[in-house]
Amino acid sequence: MPKAGTYSTRRIAVPDYDVIKRTAEQAVKDQLGALARPDDRVERAAEIIRQADAEIALHVDDRNAATASLWFYEHTLGLARALGVNKNAYREILAKALTGDPKGELPGDLDAEGLAKVATAAGVPRIEDAGDKLPELARIVAAARARRTAAVPFMQDAALALSEEPYSWDGERIAAHANVAVKLIWQHWAAARRRREH
Repeated sequence: MPKAGTYSTRRIAVPDYDVIKRTAEQAVKDQLGALARPDDRVERAAEIIRQADAEIALHVDDRNAATASLWFYEHTLGLARALGVNKNAYREILAKALTGDPKGELPGDLDAEGLAKVATAAGVPRIEDAGDKLPELARIVAAARARRTAAVPFMQDAALALSEEPYSWDGERIAAHANVAVKLIWQHWAAARRRREH
């Protein structure tokens, strides 16, 4: 990680990720668990996953841009914690903002001015209200990821149940019903079978 030299005294609010994730996961489990029919369950699980993916896609770039702005221009500490990610994921966010590659190299020991110059030269945008936006953006992304994570096993199990008696649906029919690619259904079958065997 680059060293910014003089760090900001600004503290970013840290959402309670445990509560956010637990609440989002439980809402999905309650909703999908209440559906008795696997055809209803696979359809609703697929919808939840699509909605979560869309929400993540809509907000993750803004979250990452705010993070990069806070580090490269304001030298704010504690951003990995504020994002609810580990240090490797945080480093990848910064590297992608600077180089376009999550595995790209970050500059070594630079003072605050040098770090800001490198970021400006690389086209990292300075976001004036990044500190105010980041907690909400991070909360939205974390909740969407938790919903997605909770819905996937339901979809896998429901897809497998539909392929068995008394339904005996083929992969194409399940895929059409859930509005997903048939290859995804095959992957879900495999994952559900592995889980069933353990």
